[in-house]
Amino acid sequence: MVRLFFTGIKHSGKTTQAKLVSSLLGMDCHDSDDLILKEIGGSVRDFYRTHGKAAFMDAEYRAVEAFIKSGNESFILSLGGGAADNTPLMNMMRENGEIIYLRREEKAMFPVIMRHGLPAFLDAADPEGSFHELYSRRDRIYSEYASLTIDLGPYGDRDETAAKVLTALREAGYVQLIR
Repeated sequence: MVRLFFTGIKHSGKTTQAKLVSSLLGMDCHDSDDLILKEIGGSVRDFYRTHGKAAFMDAEYRAVEAFIKSGNESFILSLGGGAADNTPLMNMMRENGEIIYLRREEKAMFPVIMRHGLPAFLDAADPEGSFHELYSRRDRIYSEYASLTIDLGPYGDRDETAAKVLTALREAGYVQLIR
């Protein structure tokens, strides 16, 4: 049984890498957003706006808990970038598998996050400063909880990055448990 939870800052490549690595390993791959949609029955953004952060984090926890309890033995589950703020969720993941922190450098991530305009979680008056604050806090939390931190480096070829992730998982002994 190998349960890998891919975590990281928004747009670090969690879902992309989860899909690529799981296909290389022949494992099931899931995304927490899809699990949450089953829990809330509508749009994640609409739910968050209507019910707030606390209700969203509760729904996120319940969705991941139901997924774990449903008997999934081996899987890779990619989490949303805000999972670091959900302490009960982080504790549950640590108790039920391995937290893999896919880390990218802050200076490389900010332009990627801003590519589609100012996200709601950043302060319009100081987007770079508010991203720095968010990144620093979440980086610390993910680093504390992680069973393994994989520094992905700059954005580049997805397949090369997947090979890097797979190598790190092998070196940490997780892949040997699967194959």
